[in-house]
Amino acid sequence: MGFLGYLLMGSVVYVVAFMINIKLLRQKRQTGKIDSMTHPVMIAYLLGCFVVMLGVSMLLGRFVLNHQGFDWAFIGVNSLVATVIFYFGLNPDTSQMDLPD
Repeated sequence: MGFLGYLLMGSVVYVVAFMINIKLLRQKRQTGKIDSMTHPVMIAYLLGCFVVMLGVSMLLGRFVLNHQGFDWAFIGVNSLVATVIFYFGLNPDTSQMDLPD
C-alpha cells in the first residue's frame, strides 16, 4: 500500500465522519443534547471507529501487505491515525466552514 492507498483510506474515513456529523449529529447539537466532543455519544463514535479500524488494519496487514502474523505496531498506529482523522470529521467546526478573518 502506497501513499495513495493511505490517502484514499483517510479520505473515506473523513467523509464517513463528516456525513455522520451532518446527518445525525447536527440536530442534536442544535437542540443542545450534545454540547462538546467529550459527550458519551461522541466518545462512542470514536471508539467504534477505532474498533472498526483495528479490524480493517489487521486485514490490510495480513492480506494486502502480506505480514506474517499480526504486526501490532502497524495495526495500532494505523487505527489511531484513522481515528484522529475521524475525529476531525466529527468536529462541529468543520461543518460550519467559517473561515477566520
